[in-house]
Amino acid sequence: MAGSYASYDFLPQISYNIIDNLMDNPDAEIIWKLLKYSTNDDWEAANLTKAQKRALMYKGGEDASGFSIFFDSGMDDAMYTEKIYLRIYPYFCVPKTPYTGTVDVAFEILCHYSINTLSNYTTRVDTVIAALIKCLNGADIGGLGVMFFDVEKGRLDKFQNFNQPPFKSKILLMSVNV
Repeated sequence: MAGSYASYDFLPQISYNIIDNLMDNPDAEIIWKLLKYSTNDDWEAANLTKAQKRALMYKGGEDASGFSIFFDSGMDDAMYTEKIYLRIYPYFCVPKTPYTGTVDVAFEILCHYSINTLSNYTTRVDTVIAALIKCLNGADIGGLGVMFFDVEKGRLDKFQNFNQPPFKSKILLMSVNV
């Protein structure tokens, strides 16, 4: 009977499945533009190709400072360039029964202070958070479950500041029942 219990062997896939979901989502194009470029008019830039989007993802084993998307927490290398970084990873897991549970997923958005404000009087960090919620709230992430941003279902769902100078930083927590 042990085989029917939840194994949580999908945990390493969650972050990539979320990025895969964002890859073709038209509402996510703003995220990709803001991750790729570092000017105050990036929101007006042309959409990225899939190859350009994939090139933003850190695959490990090399200098991390040239990448913008990571699948773990923390700063890998000393990163003081004028960039924005997105980190996506399973943050917290609460088993509800032996068969199901809720995984809280963290989205850390870290942006160098000097490029955070855009020419349309918005901020890069808040624009990325809003787009993540719009794209992922109610979205199936690769057959693992439907993500949600709802404190009634996921007790940690929220976003908050966690500045790490010289970066303006926020963390968004969303959940998925598995």
